[in-house]
Amino acid sequence: MKKSMQILEDFELWLRTRFTNAFWFKGHKFEKAEGEGVMIDGGYFTEEEAKQVFKMLNSKNLFIRLNATLMIWERNSFLLKILIALSIIVLILIYIRIRK
Repeated sequence: MKKSMQILEDFELWLRTRFTNAFWFKGHKFEKAEGEGVMIDGGYFTEEEAKQVFKMLNSKNLFIRLNATLMIWERNSFLLKILIALSIIVLILIYIRIRK
C-alpha cells in the first residue's frame, strides 16, 4: 500500500512541476498538455481526470485497469476506430453469406 501511495505522490509532484514533459506508466504515455491538462496516449484529460486514470491503472484489480484503458481508448478515438473496423468486417461477412 505504501508503494502505491508513493507512486501517486510522485505523479502529483510531476503534475505540479515542469521537470519532465512525458513518462510511460504501464504501457501508457502521460504528457503535459498546454494549460491545465494531461495527454494520455494522445487523448486529452483534465488533471483531476488524469489522477483518477493513474489511480485506476495502478490498481491491483484487473477490471479497474481494463476500465482505465477503455477510457483512454475512448478519449483518443481508438475505440471508435475498432468499432468501425469491426462493423465493416461484419457487413462484409453478411454480404458474403447473402451472396451464396
